[in-house]
Amino acid sequence: MLKIKKQAQSIYAFKETGGEVLNFQIEKNCLKLFSGEEISCEINDEIISDRYFKVKEVKLSDEKVCILCHDSVYNYLLISCIGKHFKYTLGEGVADFLVLNDEAYVIYSEEGMFGSEENLPIAQLGLIKIDIFTGEITGLLDDSILETLIDVQSMSCKNKRIRILCYEENDDDFTLDYDLTSKKVQNKVVINYTVDELLSVGDNFYARYQNHIYKVDESMEITKEIIIDKKVYDEAYAISTGYSEIVLESENEFNIVQLSKL
Repeated sequence: MLKIKKQAQSIYAFKETGGEVLNFQIEKNCLKLFSGEEISCEINDEIISDRYFKVKEVKLSDEKVCILCHDSVYNYLLISCIGKHFKYTLGEGVADFLVLNDEAYVIYSEEGMFGSEENLPIAQLGLIKIDIFTGEITGLLDDSILETLIDVQSMSCKNKRIRILCYEENDDDFTLDYDLTSKKVQNKVVINYTVDELLSVGDNFYARYQNHIYKVDESMEITKEIIIDKKVYDEAYAISTGYSEIVLESENEFNIVQLSKL
């Protein structure tokens, strides 16, 4: 397990090849992210001056810095790419996001899909795709799935397939695969154990529940179990996942489980 000391304003940025800790500064309408002494991105927007503005998650993809954040009303996705900046208003209840090439994939939790009437209609779609450069938004789950869906929790991608962790109103947990080539949802698999989040490494998917990590096959059957140190798990006040890493954040440090090195 990799341990990295925290600074006053720092966040772990996930990347497919392994993430890094970025420091950030917020001044009036300006957000700056630093990798060491070098500025990774600088974004100016009025939402940054909101007293409730908070950076929730950062993912690095190719030359893009992708920031999930929120103010007193909504979640937003801010993307910095080669000097250009894009902002997408996502509404309430965003559970997770991925950026693949020039498209962003966003899933909504129960709070988003069935939340307040003031929320954006796109949240009711469960899983959406955003074209970063045109802003076009597409809902990816058909009505037959949405009719029984009560929550969407996590997602991960491998081999041009996004696997999504879902909950149905009959209390079944299940996964769905969205094929990036055929652009179709397929392969519903019901899970008979509890899962919090999904990850992927190479040709394999992993599932996490509390301090247990399960390597799973195509049918989500467990083939291997990995245990996160109980003391590290208990001391963490926040747990986040991205690509092949699990980050347990305590008061003074980031503890990173790197599945690609296990």
